[in-house]
Amino acid sequence: MRSALFPLAALLFTPVTVFADDAADAKAVVEKAIKARGDKAEAKPGVTAWKDKGKLTAGGFELPYTADWAFRAPDKYRFVLVGMLGDTPLALTVVVNGEKAWEAMGDGVREITGPKLEYVRGEVYQLWVASLTPLVTDKGFTLAVAKGKDVGGKPTAAVKVTRDKHAAITLYFDKETGLLAKAETTVKDEFQKWKEVPEEVYYADYKESNGVKHFTKLKVVRDGNTLIESTLSDTKVVEKPDAKLFDKP
Repeated sequence: MRSALFPLAALLFTPVTVFADDAADAKAVVEKAIKARGDKAEAKPGVTAWKDKGKLTAGGFELPYTADWAFRAPDKYRFVLVGMLGDTPLALTVVVNGEKAWEAMGDGVREITGPKLEYVRGEVYQLWVASLTPLVTDKGFTLAVAKGKDVGGKPTAAVKVTRDKHAAITLYFDKETGLLAKAETTVKDEFQKWKEVPEEVYYADYKESNGVKHFTKLKVVRDGNTLIESTLSDTKVVEKPDAKLFDKP
């Protein structure tokens, strides 16, 4: 009887070991990326701010723009965008603060609700995941090794990130540098009546500032089409931001 139980024991306990090893391997990939980027363990939490200049292409139009961004982990962001939609100037502010969000255009401000609220909160979540450090410090994330692929002609190591109530995100890290090169997930597309579609985000051209490497080129490909191409600059951590930064605009 005892010998008959050995195969059952192997069936029950071997997967636990395999899963543990898989999570550890995935965590090691992320830790390598954090180290490669130059993050400091003693760095104080604050708001990450940056400037963005690019072009959005969707729904049959092109929108060249400049924008100022601010992000506070885990669930706050704000951007102020100025652009030209054809011959028409456009100024837009979007703020997400936890479960609330607003958008302001011209003299009008409205609360964001429904599918768009889910979408903008998903954008904040993607920023949180791409910041990497919480993936190895917050127990709410589950990491697993995924199949790597070439990104920009270079091999990558991949990690699948999951968290309750969020779409899975697969991160691809350059095997040589360790730096984040690409993310894949699914989103509900505002320009296709909130249809769920695949989205790829490419991170490139890292530059060092105050000992930390930041990507300065960003490309978003949604449902096979380039949605955003942009150049980022002036990335910094603001330790004492405006207390009302993420309030209703």
